[in-house]
Amino acid sequence: MDCIICGKQVVNENNRLQKKVKDYLKTTSELDVKHLWIKQWKICYDCSESYTNDNLVDNSEVLQKIENQKKRKKQLGKAKRKQGPLGETRAYYIERYIDYATCKAEQKGQHMVKPPPLINSRQYDAAYIAYVKSSESTAVLIVRDMVKDIDTKGKWIDVRHMEKRFLSHSDEDFSFIIVELFSRKQKPTYPKQMAEETNSDYKNRIAYITWQAATADIHDQRTQGIKGDVYIVLPCLKNEHESTYEKHYIVWDNSHRHFKRVRESNQYVNILKPPIWRYDIFATKQINHQQLRYIEKNLYQIIGKIHKKSAVTLSIFSPQKKKGLHQN
Repeated sequence: MDCIICGKQVVNENNRLQKKVKDYLKTTSELDVKHLWIKQWKICYDCSESYTNDNLVDNSEVLQKIENQKKRKKQLGKAKRKQGPLGETRAYYIERYIDYATCKAEQKGQHMVKPPPLINSRQYDAAYIAYVKSSESTAVLIVRDMVKDIDTKGKWIDVRHMEKRFLSHSDEDFSFIIVELFSRKQKPTYPKQMAEETNSDYKNRIAYITWQAATADIHDQRTQGIKGDVYIVLPCLKNEHESTYEKHYIVWDNSHRHFKRVRESNQYVNILKPPIWRYDIFATKQINHQQLRYIEKNLYQIIGKIHKKSAVTLSIFSPQKKKGLHQN
């Protein structure tokens, strides 16, 4: 404890203070204010020597010192509460804040390729809702909007195969995509936007009509035995903010017992920036239907080879020449 007058630490083992109380009790059975404070460790030995009981009770100068000391203690208490816990407890709460802020940053991550969300999904059939939520819709957008080597103008894109990258946390991270392109023989009719319809709802309705036309047109052409151009695409999902951090200035919120982010502070933690995702296209290749049949027949073996390799190349989709065989 600290002395209420000078602020000096009162040592509990100070025998001189204990002796003062014992000597005083020999003369009277009741302690005065001075010796009661000595017994309660409220004043230090030096102050007990400097002031008599009357000084402590009636002296305005001493009372002012006591009041000033109380104010200093109150200010120190506020400063400690603002600083927050110390040691292992502080590290624990900071770790909790880092986990929370990192999770929030992940949720704020932006995908450069993403189908429009269905706000009013009741007006669409189950097959289209499943398509929009699936990785297939993302694969179509990648081929349509990001692969420069494939001309998709006037074409329907039909995803024949797509494989999620091995051990990736994202369903939109593909190791390869195989698509077949069909000419647009059916021309969908698009209605005008209704007055009560939002731009987002109208875009969803147009996308739905396009999907219906594409599904029907591809089915009809397959029924007639028509085959389209087939391509292999090797994309790679990249985070533009990978291993980059931003400073979160934090203060201790004593009322809620946690750290919170503020605009200005003398303490901060480094948090990973919200990811911004993009696709790099490593390679594209047009293949014929004989090569497609080989890939479909050996798909499990090809996927097994991909899992063993850190980087996927187009050569893995071709038949491997056996070693030791030479043509004469």
